[in-house]
Amino acid sequence: MKTPILPLLIFLTVLSSCQPESGSQESPNPNKEASQTQGLAAAEMQEPVFFPSELPYPFSSAVQVGDILYLSGEIGDAGNGTGVVPGGIEAETHQMFKRIQATLAQHGLGLEDVFKCTVMLADMSEWPTFNQVYATYFEKGKYPTRSAMGVNGLALGARVEMEVWAYNPQKKISE
Repeated sequence: MKTPILPLLIFLTVLSSCQPESGSQESPNPNKEASQTQGLAAAEMQEPVFFPSELPYPFSSAVQVGDILYLSGEIGDAGNGTGVVPGGIEAETHQMFKRIQATLAQHGLGLEDVFKCTVMLADMSEWPTFNQVYATYFEKGKYPTRSAMGVNGLALGARVEMEVWAYNPQKKISE
C-alpha cells in the first residue's frame, strides 16, 4: 500500500503557515484577534442573496455575499432577441459595459465600485482593441484587478464576455 505523500506535504505546509513564527517581534494583540474572529463569524453568518436573471436561462444576474456583489458574465447582447450588437469587438465591448452598468445601477453602484474583472475573448488578437475601449470606462490609475483569457466560443457568438465583482457595503445589524 502506497502512502499518499503529496497530500500529506500540502497539509503540513498549510498547517505550518497557520502557526505564528517563533521569535516574532510583534506582541500579541488579543483585541485585534477577537475583532478578526468576530468579523469572520459575522461574514460566515451572512447568506447569499440571489438576484435572478430576467433572461430565460438558469443563472442569477448578481449574487450579494457580505459586502461583495458578484455579477454574472455579460456580453454585448442587443437585448432585443437578435443576439449581439453588430460591429465587432468594439461595439460589443461598449454594449457589454452598458449592460454591466445597468446591473450595477440596480444595486446603487457604478463602475467605480468594481474591483475585479474577468475577461473572456473569443480571439486574443482583438485584445488591443478591447483594451482601448475598456480603459475609457475606468478612471486612469484606478483600474480593477483583471484576469483575461482566450476562449473557444462564447454565448450567442459573442466576441467578449466579462464578469465583475463590486464592493457593496451592507448595513450592519446592531446587536
